[in-house]
Amino acid sequence: MRRLKVLLIKPYSQADELIPPVGLGYLATALRANHEVKIIDGLKDRLTTEDLTALLKTEQPDCCCFQVFTFQIPIVKEYLNIARHLLPQATLILGGPHPSANADNIFNLFPTADFAFKGEAEIGLARLLDLLAEAQTADQTLAGVPGLIWRSGGQTAVNEQNFVMNLDDLGLPAWDLIRPDTYPLAPHGGFFKNYPIAPIIITRGCPYNCTYCAGYLIGGHRLRFRSADNVMSEIKLLYNNYGIREIHIEDDNFTFNKNFVKEFCQKLKDSRLGITWTCPNGVRLDSLDEEILLTMKDAGLYSISVGVESGSDKILRDMKKSLTVQTIKDKIALIKRCGLEVVGFFIIGYPTDTRQTIKETIRLACSLPLKRAGFSLFKPFPGTAIANELILKGDIQPMSEEAWAKFILADAVYAPPGFTLPDMKRWRQRAIISFYLRPKIIWQFLSEIKNFNHLKLVLKRIYSWLLRAK
Repeated sequence: MRRLKVLLIKPYSQADELIPPVGLGYLATALRANHEVKIIDGLKDRLTTEDLTALLKTEQPDCCCFQVFTFQIPIVKEYLNIARHLLPQATLILGGPHPSANADNIFNLFPTADFAFKGEAEIGLARLLDLLAEAQTADQTLAGVPGLIWRSGGQTAVNEQNFVMNLDDLGLPAWDLIRPDTYPLAPHGGFFKNYPIAPIIITRGCPYNCTYCAGYLIGGHRLRFRSADNVMSEIKLLYNNYGIREIHIEDDNFTFNKNFVKEFCQKLKDSRLGITWTCPNGVRLDSLDEEILLTMKDAGLYSISVGVESGSDKILRDMKKSLTVQTIKDKIALIKRCGLEVVGFFIIGYPTDTRQTIKETIRLACSLPLKRAGFSLFKPFPGTAIANELILKGDIQPMSEEAWAKFILADAVYAPPGFTLPDMKRWRQRAIISFYLRPKIIWQFLSEIKNFNHLKLVLKRIYSWLLRAK
């Protein structure tokens, strides 16, 4: 079988957080046995269209695979057009959250793409590339590729996904291709105890039904865990080969299985590596109790982020969050009693939000013993239950490309009844100012600044939070 030359490309964007693309690392591991693979982090390398042109002329790949988040649609279209012009015989493939959530429309949006994938693609992409290498691309063979989105008889076909049940079978990410020790000081969450930092992923899938989230379209509803030994082998590799001294667990559901957490924490403690760690992506509050919090702290955890979302019981019910305001208060108080820092995430402008409920959210954020708070404007992400409901009711139209490009943290693309888009930006700014312009919070910020480069990072993020989307 011919070995294909494959580029896995993360597009450039205006994101402030700069962490190694672990998902592409897993894809590289799945592909490199049969093919030559390189990972291009367009965010780290600030990959302009001119840079991509030079890269493709130099590398001359057989296949370019582009990761696509919703807000990256414009630049990915530019990348595809360049690749198609320079490499007319190359195969162009899309993957990531947007193709997973908008599979039926993906070729209307990206007509120059050859294929795309819905959800996890380690099995499917490896199989597709093997078929391409052997020139076996008849419909009957493509129909057997899990998760593949392809053209069949002038129509878009979407194959059934095939989820890997034993995540250990995936191996470890190809860290030698994404070198976490080479990343600048811009970690998820912005603050840290030790450096260098590496992100790791322990679970896939989500059993919950939050209306604003479409994560299940990528990983399914069944929650799957790696083994504690497998995770520890990755941590030891990162520690020994790349000098990593802090781990950021990027899972929403890491704390779902208490027995796993206890086993992992014991093994991490027994390793005597002295690694600090956090959960910066936001775990569920209802999965936490005193025993599990103290167990994690004893193993090096110092900070945990949680999804609060709203200060209104009505809005929490509408979101199907399975939380109450009282539970939120009790759990965050418990986290603090256990001696851990807490970061809370909130959503402003959910479709049933009113001025009163938004004020309740801001008041709750300011009343909780949080070290930091993140306020996101609600966005009807494709594939979410609430976006589907809004479209069905005629409250919103399917989003345009211009609207997709605004699906970044600080911009507004949706306003609940009685609000305007500028209103939503002002409410978010009001929330940020109300929370952060307090002496206690300002002092905490200043006391955690590590050096001048860290100060520049923090100031850049403040600019992004408050000013970029004015």
